[in-house]
Amino acid sequence: MVHGTSGARKRPPLTLERAAPLVMLAPMVVVLAALTIYPFVANVFYSLHAKDLTQPFNDGFNGGANFMAVVGRASFLHSLTVTAIFVVVSLATQLALGFLVALMLWQPIAGHRLFTTILILPFGLTPVALALAWRLLFNPAGGGINMLLTALGLPSLDWTASPELALPSLIIVDAWQWTPFVVLILLAGLVALPREPFEAAAVEGAGYWQSIVFVALPLLRPLILVVVLFRGIDLFRTFDTFWVVTGGGPGNATETLNMLLYRLAFQNLNFGHASALALVLLAIILVLSQPLMKRLVAKRGA
Repeated sequence: MVHGTSGARKRPPLTLERAAPLVMLAPMVVVLAALTIYPFVANVFYSLHAKDLTQPFNDGFNGGANFMAVVGRASFLHSLTVTAIFVVVSLATQLALGFLVALMLWQPIAGHRLFTTILILPFGLTPVALALAWRLLFNPAGGGINMLLTALGLPSLDWTASPELALPSLIIVDAWQWTPFVVLILLAGLVALPREPFEAAAVEGAGYWQSIVFVALPLLRPLILVVVLFRGIDLFRTFDTFWVVTGGGPGNATETLNMLLYRLAFQNLNFGHASALALVLLAIILVLSQPLMKRLVAKRGA
């Protein structure tokens, strides 16, 4: 007589061999949890309490007062606008330049391996050291860029001292550092593309740029979404370049949300407002990244 098996499959017993990976991973998991969960919980706690070190006796739960105070500031809207301009323009510039350079290196040209190796250098440098070097290059008096402009018979510019040029200068710095990263990602995607769709397009009479627009770009769309997601989040979090090159100035011309958060916490000593702004910034990043995540998951399941 054959007995029916139960619907629930029995798990194999937990042996020493099966438990060893869990035991070895446990310390790292505990450390990571302590370094992420505790600061996040503390940030939420501070955002709901009055934590102004200049008024130590005014302490206690204040609900959403910190959020209302932060969002109601005139500087918040200005910093949000500066952040949006920086993220959108930098991302568009890096994607356009990165794709064009990747197309150039995709062709079998002499020295393409050397060029690919050189591309690693900019984003491999220490951000603060790189930003300091660009600050010296942008120096209106004796900076390398103005010396070059003068040698070419062009007028020198106040790169970081002018409210109109300060933000474009920072976009140039970020593009110089991170466009190579985009190039390497897109170049790897181009190299991995199958040849059959391009051959079929050539048979149909498509030219080079038609093949790129109607064949290469659709095939690279998932990879482009990944680049947009990671670079977009990273651009929102950029702080060191702004701090070293302009310090948020001149005036508040380059004061992003991160710069405003730093000023609230470490200059105004209002950790309640700073914590609330940090959560607002996190919410903005989550809301903007959700459509990209959904498209990536949809393409993965397709």
